[in-house]
Amino acid sequence: MDHYNLLECTLRDGGYITEWRFSEKMIREMLRAFVEANFELVEVGYLYHKPYEEGSTQFQTIEQIADYLPENRENTLFIAMADTQQFSPEDLTPYTGKSIGGIRVVFYKHQVEEALTMCRAVKETGYKLFVQPMVTIDYSLDEYAKLIKRVSELEPYAVSIVDSFGYMIKSDFRRYFKVLDNLLPTDTAVGFHSHNNMNLSFITGQDILEYSTARDLIIDASLYGMGRGAGNLQTELIANYYNMIFGQKYDILKILELISEYIMPIYKERKWGYSPYFFLTGLYHCHPNYATYLLQEYNVSVSEFRDYIESIPKDMYTKCKKPYVLEMYRKFCVQKNKAPEVQEVQ
Repeated sequence: MDHYNLLECTLRDGGYITEWRFSEKMIREMLRAFVEANFELVEVGYLYHKPYEEGSTQFQTIEQIADYLPENRENTLFIAMADTQQFSPEDLTPYTGKSIGGIRVVFYKHQVEEALTMCRAVKETGYKLFVQPMVTIDYSLDEYAKLIKRVSELEPYAVSIVDSFGYMIKSDFRRYFKVLDNLLPTDTAVGFHSHNNMNLSFITGQDILEYSTARDLIIDASLYGMGRGAGNLQTELIANYYNMIFGQKYDILKILELISEYIMPIYKERKWGYSPYFFLTGLYHCHPNYATYLLQEYNVSVSEFRDYIESIPKDMYTKCKKPYVLEMYRKFCVQKNKAPEVQEVQ
């Protein structure tokens, strides 16, 4: 890797928009183009327990991924994400060099023990280990240090700071970075995965590219910011900013061609990105799916959504299931003596 690296995650995080249904042609051509555009790291999708469907980026086995990867990979490392609730350590098959080279283990704070079991299995089967503790800011610095001490024993390839709810600012990144920098092995990279609820992703991404450290850094991004809710840091923006600072490396025109051919047709049907609703979820430090699930069913004004969020118990801000979101909104409407306005089917 270089000192500063971009991790392209459209086919994984963008799957929240398409339910991980793309097409075989799109997956193959995007992976080939990412290599040609000089990305160091590309996330191809999820490892997932359910039976595989063609054209999906939820893969039941590591071997299924190999069929999509380009023959010429140059300096690109392909990885997949493994959720501790959706994939079992027993289903990992040994690294062969024919498929992905790394696995990113993602988990919430209450899933640490299961996650560490998965992490050990990743190392034992020969893959580069990427560790992704979601909602990083949910950990106190002391709690985070205790977690990272345990993670460090596994000598991971990278550990990411994760702004799951899109409200971390530059100083937040630096606070958690110092913990990682003090406790991780010197050759472990530090990553940053952000969401754009408050349009902070590009600002923090720029700051990371200008950050002075001996440690390798990784920034996650997706084409046109494609991802759940407000989406992610836009690949085209951060890649171009890299080129402006360090010289030409990423092929911006090839990136824009991918957006034009594959991403914009999806965007026209299933929009994502910054909105006042996602801004409010960031402002109140709550899960963006409170906006996503509610707006799928009901027509809600911004001011009404603010009042609705304030009616949610604070201990439920980070816990978000659709039935709960809708039930709480119906209770909110009863309290306000109003009828919910059902969203019109497009």
